[in-house]
Amino acid sequence: MKKHLLCLVLGGLTACQPGYHLTKRTATLTTVDSMTATSDKNVAKFLVPYREGVDKKMNEVLAKSTARIEKKQPDGPLNDLLCDALLQQASLRYGKPIDCSHLNYGGIRSNLPEGNITVGSVFEVMPFDNQLVILTVTGTMLQQLLDHFAKGDKLVIGGLRAVVKNEKVQSVTFANGRTLQPNETYTVALSDYVADGGDYAGFLKNAVQRETLTYLIRDALLDYFRKQGQTGQPITPVSDGRVTVE
Repeated sequence: MKKHLLCLVLGGLTACQPGYHLTKRTATLTTVDSMTATSDKNVAKFLVPYREGVDKKMNEVLAKSTARIEKKQPDGPLNDLLCDALLQQASLRYGKPIDCSHLNYGGIRSNLPEGNITVGSVFEVMPFDNQLVILTVTGTMLQQLLDHFAKGDKLVIGGLRAVVKNEKVQSVTFANGRTLQPNETYTVALSDYVADGGDYAGFLKNAVQRETLTYLIRDALLDYFRKQGQTGQPITPVSDGRVTVE
């Protein structure tokens, strides 16, 4: 009897609970103007050691350049330098030679200055946390990759020379003297963004093999420039004409 009474009381209490529903909604726009807003002195003081630490890291000089290093279409000093740096560091990390490297032209976000090349300079050039990926592809797929990025003069490569005509790559010669053969396989160092199909390169998802090196492309570039600085020799910007448009 007590059990049934308890259930009846609980059921009655539950049934008496009012339902809730939204009856009104308002919104207020708050504008924050960095030019007129006053800073909080306590917060600013708290952030000082963190800001100093970041500034110290970003201002570290890695290497020096004799002139400004710029990206250009269809080929430029920065295009060549970054792809060569990526190819060198990728091969070291991979433990064996890699046939070629590729960077997304739009992913190169800035140029490198004349004089000191700092950690901050490299972050400005490559701000994204893209992982370095090694794809093994057939010659046919590599041709497709080259043709895809040759459109609009956006082909940024290392380890090979290419002749482009009517936005199609007509001939390819690798640094080791090999030529591109449809049925042979080749290794390509590139970003996970492109390997995942970014920039409409979805066909790369069908690569023969994919290996992620757990190595940020930006870190590869930092390591490269740091090594260049240790040689004591400045970097002289040069474009070797590896991409020729007829």
